[in-house]
Amino acid sequence: MPKRGCLSFLAGLIITAPTLMSGAQHPALDRKFQTSDRCLACHNGMVTSSGQDVSIGLDWRSGMMANSSRDPYWQGSVRRESIDHPESRADIEDVCSTCHMPMSHYEAKWQGRKAEVFSFLPFEADPKKSASAEDGVSCSVCHQISREKLGTRESFNGGFVIEAPTSPRTHPEYGPFAIQAGQQRIMQTSTGGFHPTEAAEHIRDSALCGTCHTLITETLGSGGKVVGSFPEQMPYLEWLHSDYPNKSTCQSCHMPEVHEAVPVTAVLGVPRTGVHLHVFVAANFFMQGMLNRYRQDLDV
Repeated sequence: MPKRGCLSFLAGLIITAPTLMSGAQHPALDRKFQTSDRCLACHNGMVTSSGQDVSIGLDWRSGMMANSSRDPYWQGSVRRESIDHPESRADIEDVCSTCHMPMSHYEAKWQGRKAEVFSFLPFEADPKKSASAEDGVSCSVCHQISREKLGTRESFNGGFVIEAPTSPRTHPEYGPFAIQAGQQRIMQTSTGGFHPTEAAEHIRDSALCGTCHTLITETLGSGGKVVGSFPEQMPYLEWLHSDYPNKSTCQSCHMPEVHEAVPVTAVLGVPRTGVHLHVFVAANFFMQGMLNRYRQDLDV
């Protein structure tokens, strides 16, 4: 019988791996991501006038975005599909790492090889090797996605576009606010060359979320033959064809707005209106409970 599951579609058929926009090809530009520790040092320690902690790093770290690579249901599903289709194991791991281990997936593509999943597990066995895989959907994944192709079918299944830097110190890092020159230099220095852009409104576009939250799954039959496809996860398209596009975005519901001006950084931050929490409301609370209960086993 054909198997169905997020983990059974093959790379290169429907899925589009994250794309690097054309730019200078130079050895100093090979590094495309930084792990979250480079960001959290400045984007924590933020409180409102009433004392509410609105730290970006603390909120993100406890959610499913940060723990996507530790998700035991996902890990188990990848293993199950690999057992059922051993001839397609490499393709299954490659495809299924796209949105759960996006940094290590992208780095593998940049090096011209297929991405892996289980070679990084358990994470504590080799922390240096597994750092980018362990960090899940990290800060420099979402904040480096360009507006190119957003909302198109080509962008679905993790087909987002990462813009290439034009120099070693200008990796674009998108955010909704204009950043002063002095703060830009602080960020460039602390992150090793990531450059905060001027206000980039596409970071608040639901289509950005739709790149990973629209999943068209291919079905494998015996011998790894593709026998069909079906829409497995369609949150973005369901939203798009509802009444909500005229009312709210994915981000406005799942990342609630702070209802007062607060800084987005603890280092020389200025109060800004329209800051959103990085709590990702309703993002699989069952799995968060499981991660908490089995935190030692899952390296949380």
